[in-house]
Amino acid sequence: MESMDHLENERGLPFDPESLKKLHGIDINDQVLISLNQYQESWKADEFVYRILTTEEIVEIWDLFQDLECHKGICPLLTDDQSNYIGLYTAGPLREKVCYLNHEETDLSPGFRYMERFIATILNNPGAEWDQLAHDYPIVSDLDDRHEHSELDFHVIQELDQCLLQENLDEDLVQQLIFSKLTMMPYSRSDEICSYLTSDDMFIQEKAVVLLRKRNYTPAAGLLFEVAKSGMPNGKLAAISALKQFRTADSKRLLKELEGLLPPNYFK
Repeated sequence: MESMDHLENERGLPFDPESLKKLHGIDINDQVLISLNQYQESWKADEFVYRILTTEEIVEIWDLFQDLECHKGICPLLTDDQSNYIGLYTAGPLREKVCYLNHEETDLSPGFRYMERFIATILNNPGAEWDQLAHDYPIVSDLDDRHEHSELDFHVIQELDQCLLQENLDEDLVQQLIFSKLTMMPYSRSDEICSYLTSDDMFIQEKAVVLLRKRNYTPAAGLLFEVAKSGMPNGKLAAISALKQFRTADSKRLLKELEGLLPPNYFK
């Protein structure tokens, strides 16, 4: 591995890692910096969706995040210049993982295990936006359980569970911790996602339903029927969508029953 002193002179990054660390306590490790340097060397404004932020931009957003409990510890490093950012967790159970900071909706669950994986992906897909990339998360297949990182992922989930046991947690922080937990959940433990279908948080219920749909987790059909029948608006629609996708005899029967219980507009 090249020394960081050498890289500091030649990388040409738009931000100064030493300044961020000394003046603001933002510690970005060497491997992340090496990956960003590789990206910067390839970057062309007319080809790439994301550019690396300047020191001033990072500090400005970082300072704003200090007033938002669920954003603390996330360092924005890239932007699409449409008020959306790629963030790196610098502290806590999710340290080193990469998330998407969408200005329209907040879901801080990780999409990539490490920044170098994100950089490698966008170097191969320079014109792709976040939703068009092949992510490490959410876990959607039992093949992911055999991945070399699956045990580490579950260890992170256990740490998130410990965080959730703390008293007087900020409501938004609780929501984001659960989002991350569900997104990283091993396929073999999908029943733990099912336990959140009865959440009184509309967005957690919806998140659980969407993840079960993405996994095509057909054993949840009966529980999704209950969400579609009695859940909150977002959950209802997501549950119907999941049952339609399953295409099993059981899901078709449950959809037929729902058609007799819910207004027609739910099935358009």
